[in-house]
Amino acid sequence: MGRAEEISWLPLSAESPEVLDVPPAIARAAKEAYSSRSVGNQMAAVLMARTVVEATAKAKGIEGKTLAAKINGMREADLIRPDIAELAHEVRFAGNEMAHGDIDVPIDETDAEEILALMAEVLSEVFQGPARVARVKAKRQSR
Repeated sequence: MGRAEEISWLPLSAESPEVLDVPPAIARAAKEAYSSRSVGNQMAAVLMARTVVEATAKAKGIEGKTLAAKINGMREADLIRPDIAELAHEVRFAGNEMAHGDIDVPIDETDAEEILALMAEVLSEVFQGPARVARVKAKRQSR
């Protein structure tokens, strides 16, 4: 018998978790980041994570010429805690490399997963946590 050959099917089937309690356009962008990562498109995933952070600031009315200014604006508006601002800046740093053509150092799967986890923390802080509290509070008050 001959060796079994590995078969690779294209296109790959992308996977993405549901992104709940987030404005629809931002949820779509986050899902695209997750989908990109799931099929091995690490740079696209990181770039979309950066997009999600910037769109989050804009959705909350934070203005600024740069993403750094928008992240700092979210912090100053008490939308995010200092540690979450640091996470958001790490997403920005990684995404800026992709956005500005600094692609000599490849992003590996672990790096992309970390950046997506940081993106998720920002979404949780700004949208999902407050929505969760509102649901629990409404349920308690309806008793």
